[in-house]
Amino acid sequence: MSNVLIVSCDCHAGALPSIYKEYIPSKYHEAAERWWVQYVREIAARAGTFFDQEAIDELADKTGDAGHYQALMQTSPLDVDDQALLAMLSDGESPFAPRRGEWDMEVRLKDLEGDGVVGEVIFPQMAPFGAGLLQYRNPVDPEHNLAGIRAYNRWLADFCNTNPGRHAGVALINIDDIEVTCQEVREAREMGLWGGVLLPTSTGDYPFYHHPRYEPLWATCAELGLPLQAHSGWSPDYGDVESATAMYISEVDMWAQRAFTALLWSGVFERYPDLKLIMTETGTAWILERLRVLEFKADLPFFNHFTAKLSLTPTEYFQRQCFIGASFMPGHEGQERHRIGLDKILWGSDYPHLEGTWPSTREYMHATFAEYPEPEIRAILGESALDAYGFDPDVLRPLAERVGPSLADVTGAAEERKTAG
Repeated sequence: MSNVLIVSCDCHAGALPSIYKEYIPSKYHEAAERWWVQYVREIAARAGTFFDQEAIDELADKTGDAGHYQALMQTSPLDVDDQALLAMLSDGESPFAPRRGEWDMEVRLKDLEGDGVVGEVIFPQMAPFGAGLLQYRNPVDPEHNLAGIRAYNRWLADFCNTNPGRHAGVALINIDDIEVTCQEVREAREMGLWGGVLLPTSTGDYPFYHHPRYEPLWATCAELGLPLQAHSGWSPDYGDVESATAMYISEVDMWAQRAFTALLWSGVFERYPDLKLIMTETGTAWILERLRVLEFKADLPFFNHFTAKLSLTPTEYFQRQCFIGASFMPGHEGQERHRIGLDKILWGSDYPHLEGTWPSTREYMHATFAEYPEPEIRAILGESALDAYGFDPDVLRPLAERVGPSLADVTGAAEERKTAG
């Protein structure tokens, strides 16, 4: 094919509170409304320290959302009553609503195809009762948490099934009761979510993923061919202080990287050789130093006990079963691409997050891929994702010929020719 096939392996979607009401039992509606109001008020109360308004304004200008955020700051969630705030949250046109592309498929496709993206992996945005990336930082009633997970998975399945083969939805789970979790995974797969299972980055008061209690979960995911997903987003609560944002941004990658070490030393990769782990928005080149350290430790005499049941080295397990979701991959992260493996790196735009590449994806691509050979560009931007996730090339290739960029568009050569002309 002539155009470049692009799959974004890091996108996000989430519905409005009013839409989720269609997917959550009515007995939870009142509690869900209270949760949404409380959540937004807590975020607003920290806006002066946890978020830097100047940086947000700069990013908002990039996406054309400056008016959205200016309106948001002019009408603080702290200045309206609960019912007015809830109405704003449920109004797709209000400044408090998510970007329309997060829940409106028509807008989403226009945005994605404008970036040249023909397939995507969808991670959660925000689900009822905070289910998802942050669910074990601010715990809610376990019954409500499970209801929020089920509502999100049902909504996401309907959302993805609008365009079969283009949207690989990632299922939410919790790890309270592993038997229940395994049933939720099966139901999510039956509904059409095939992008994997999002492991909570924090397990709260439960053991981490090296513990034998998770064995049924690994077996279920391996049986169903669902990748395990580790995505950055969780961190401890660094408090409402001036350095909180710096701490969060500095360490957020680290917490999602831990799953690899747990699955390695507990023998999960050994017992389930077909099980995949995909670590997204965790950086890229970090894995090389991590593997160097793990190889060093594995060769120490006192590690013989821990490696006795492992037939491969840490690097070999990574190469056999793991992938890096390289969100908005900057140029310096690609310098080690050959050591990591071109088939291990899966590019993502992080749509529709402010820190992602949309709607300036081609400019980001120019900066990263200008000097890359064609086979490497095609592998990182989409071809490796076909294998990692099982996207059907017969579905995506015709779409790429319609909306995908040319190789010159990706490298910036087309822009150079325009400038020279």
